[in-house]
Amino acid sequence: MKNILYFLIVFLSAFLVSCNNGSADKKTETRKDSLLEGPVNDTAGNASVIEQNEEKKAGIEAMSARMTKKEVMLNGAGINASIRQKWMKMDVYRDSSGMIRRIKLYPHKGISERSEEFYYDNNKLFFVYVSDKGVDTEDRDEGQPGKEFHFAGGRLIKYEDRSGDKESIDKNDEDKVYELELMAESKEFFELAEKNK
Repeated sequence: MKNILYFLIVFLSAFLVSCNNGSADKKTETRKDSLLEGPVNDTAGNASVIEQNEEKKAGIEAMSARMTKKEVMLNGAGINASIRQKWMKMDVYRDSSGMIRRIKLYPHKGISERSEEFYYDNNKLFFVYVSDKGVDTEDRDEGQPGKEFHFAGGRLIKYEDRSGDKESIDKNDEDKVYELELMAESKEFFELAEKNK
């Protein structure tokens, strides 16, 4: 029991130190185009990457009719219980070379209308879109206010929240929480999609 407690203390300490390292050196700006306020890693150097992400996302949506779509039901013993409880199915979109370009998650009917979409380029996550009313759109986002997350090199570089949701966490920690959560989810769903080709 002492070993487990010691391990947890060491792990949490290391995690907190890594979260705080370098935060004073980062150039940040206040969100001007979001309903939330707080720092965001959207420096001038990231502007071109964000523009490229938008172009890649639009390209994936434009070619979705030509992609192979496979519906994967998220039930059964081989699926993590936390996934089974939250999500009913996912649609996996592959391009002509067989690479995953997009994964869209659908909740259980009657529980929620929220959807999550993960966009990939060369098997790397570059964009996530979360919508509270996204279950009825398959080929592209529906243009409703939602949460948009831009990634580059495995890091969250911009987060915009137009959903109107009130967050319960400190605004300074919000980006880091979403970065960790979405990268972990992306990896889990990507691996699940690869197992269910």
